[in-house]
This record gives sequence, structure tokens and C-alpha cells, in this order.
Amino acid sequence: MIVCGALVVPPTSTVFTPQDLAHKLVALDYGNGTAYAGLQMLEGAMPREAITTRAAATSPAERFAGLMRGDFEATVLQEPWITVAEKAGCRLVSTTFFHGTWVATDQVSVEAYAALLRALTRAVRRINADKRRYVSYFIRDWAGHPEVAALRPDDFNLSRIQLKEPTPIPESEARWAWEWMASWGLLHGPFDVSSQINRRLEREAHELAAALGAG
Repeated sequence: MIVCGALVVPPTSTVFTPQDLAHKLVALDYGNGTAYAGLQMLEGAMPREAITTRAAATSPAERFAGLMRGDFEATVLQEPWITVAEKAGCRLVSTTFFHGTWVATDQVSVEAYAALLRALTRAVRRINADKRRYVSYFIRDWAGHPEVAALRPDDFNLSRIQLKEPTPIPESEARWAWEWMASWGLLHGPFDVSSQINRRLEREAHELAAALGAG
């Protein structure tokens, strides 16, 4: 799964670039991919000591509401809240894409993992064939939020909807992510590929999924 994260400021903000957020308060949902994406966007624009963040709600609806109230200068949102923010006049000062991954316990079988891979592959192919059709799920999944209910499929920028079929995680990418998170104090100890990635199960599951086909 590929996720688009956007660093968003309210309509009245004087911030137009990520650099403008130096020493200004950015709300991040610590412990989630959007927070890590936010740190990376900020880190690419300023020294670490200039990055100023605070913990925010994991709900993007609450972060959007806080942004519009002026509780902080910026936050990071995903769809459909990026589109909600744009319709409200907010600006995107930076966007990035990142892998939304999953974690499995050692009780997960090869067969179960292969079934997951096949289901994901089918979903990716269907959505990529007609993205506009499937953005309605964003609206459905946020029922009860009038800002989202007001959206129509044509409001979405399809270039932000990116999907790819699942593949094994490259060791170099996993190592870099671990070491980067450790540099922020989010993880501790050296990266150990054998304890982080079950390569045997991963390989066998991908082989089984390929043999059975996505259908």
C-alpha cells in the first residue's frame, strides 16, 4: 500500500514552503506513518533543531479541526482529508508518498500470508483500472463527517492515489528505515534482519501466491 501524506497549513497561514515552518508548531500523530512522513518532509527543509512538533490526535478529522482553529501551524493529513483541506482553502506545502506496511506475528502461516497477498494484488489491479470509481470508499468510510460527506469523486486528485502490487521488503530499505527511526529515538538497538523479517515465510508466501494467481 502506498500512502500520500501532505503537510497542510490553514488558508490564512503565512507559510508557503516547508522551510517556513522552522521553529513553528507542527502537530503529528506520533507513532503513525503520517508522523514519520511529516518528520521526513520537515527534515529535508531545515536542521533538526528547528523542527518543532507536538503530539496530536490520531484522528485526521480532529487534526483538521485543530488546524482550522489555529491550534498549531501545520499538520499532516491523508486522503480524504487532503481533499477536504483543499476544498476549505488550505494549502499543501509539501507532499510525500510512503509504504503503508503491516506487521504479522510468528503465528501467521504461509497460507494465510499468501491469501493476504493475493487479495491485495486483486484489489490493486481493480483500483488501478478505475481509480475514480473507488475513491467513493473514502467517503463511505468517513460517514458522519459532513466535510467528507460533501465531497464528490470528481473532487479527488487521482495522482495522489497510488497503489502497487505487494513485493518483499528490500533489506536495504528496512535497514535505512530502522536506522532513521533510531536516530530520532523511536527505536533502540541495531537492525537485525533475521529478527525483523521472516524471509522464509515471506519467500514461500510470495511463491504460493504467484502459483495460485490473483484471480
